[in-house]
Amino acid sequence: MEITPLQRLTLPCGPLAYRQAGSGAPLILIHGWRGSSNHWQHTLSALADIRCVYAIDLPGHGATPSVGDRLTTEALARLAIDFADKLGLAQFDLVGHSYGAAVAVAIAAAWPDRVRRLVLVSLGTVRDDLEHYALTQAHSYLTLVLPWWRPWLALARPWPGQWQPWIDWVGDQPTMSQAIAGGFLRQVPEDHAVVTDGVREFLNTDPLSALEVWIDATSPAFIAALAKITAPALLLSGDRDLVSPATGVAALAERLGGCRMVLLPDCGHMPMIEWPEPFHRALREFLNAGEGAGQPT
Repeated sequence: MEITPLQRLTLPCGPLAYRQAGSGAPLILIHGWRGSSNHWQHTLSALADIRCVYAIDLPGHGATPSVGDRLTTEALARLAIDFADKLGLAQFDLVGHSYGAAVAVAIAAAWPDRVRRLVLVSLGTVRDDLEHYALTQAHSYLTLVLPWWRPWLALARPWPGQWQPWIDWVGDQPTMSQAIAGGFLRQVPEDHAVVTDGVREFLNTDPLSALEVWIDATSPAFIAALAKITAPALLLSGDRDLVSPATGVAALAERLGGCRMVLLPDCGHMPMIEWPEPFHRALREFLNAGEGAGQPT
């Protein structure tokens, strides 16, 4: 697999790293919590013949430095629009994975005229009123305690290299790295370098950025944004995902209405890495299907 190199540009919030491949109509990819654009290496090459594909590193993740402002789906949606504006992308297809899919929902809800087709990967939602209440209460509590943690975690930002030897050591230990990856993957890639690189990226994520994203993932604003989605949508997930179970994906499909849902068999939270061929086949079919792709199957 050919590795797509990083590029960089500057947005109002600061520097941003991204990868770009292919030609054609634009497609923007947004990774999930503690991930990076590197998770989309297969996608960048698999769709390069039909799309100009852009994969961004969110602040504090991958090669994009952290920012001073708090990370929220709304702020990251604004960042993605600034990125599109910088590159002159008036409209684009949009794919988000996990928390990146929540950011994609925020983009499609706030700027419906910009998003042509929407793909939400490994994302579910609350399945009943009890879960909704519990999530709302958790978000309220975590939001209250965040100001106490922010100053302390911000102090660690100037010295990220101090942890690098330990992070590299963990990544190089097959037992430890596979134990970390096992929480997300049903199918562990045979190439151990894929697991090692993923674990290193996971552990290298800025701690404060990771905490802010984790707290924002419980925001009730996500439910409200779903009602504003007008773009044809595809939900693409694994049927053995422990992070976003299939029942939660089905609940999301019910809330969206008129979307298409595809569950890849015996697949966990990272379908683009675990089953790249069926994942990209489903993605390609949806992107090529036109407006009719929004009908349920």
